[in-house]
Amino acid sequence: MMIDWGAFLVVFGAALFSAVFVVALYSLGIRFLATPARPVEGSLESNGPSRDDEDDDVDDLGRPRWATVAAYTCFTFSVIAVLVGIYLIVPALHR
Repeated sequence: MMIDWGAFLVVFGAALFSAVFVVALYSLGIRFLATPARPVEGSLESNGPSRDDEDDDVDDLGRPRWATVAAYTCFTFSVIAVLVGIYLIVPALHR
């Protein structure tokens, strides 16, 4: 019985790439959720300005809306990558 080392290396490389890809996307999504609001010029507030009713570009937590959308996009792509991996692993799903 011979081991097909080429196939072994392909599987190892694909698993390593997939793991790094999913972890990087999830970490990037968490980082986007931790994005604070920008401080106002000349303000002494270190965490950004307090919530104002005229701020249409921030969500309820004071985070920029683009950061929230980017975070949920990263989470969505990481979930899709995990589901594709499960589909490829489970033979019952290929019928």
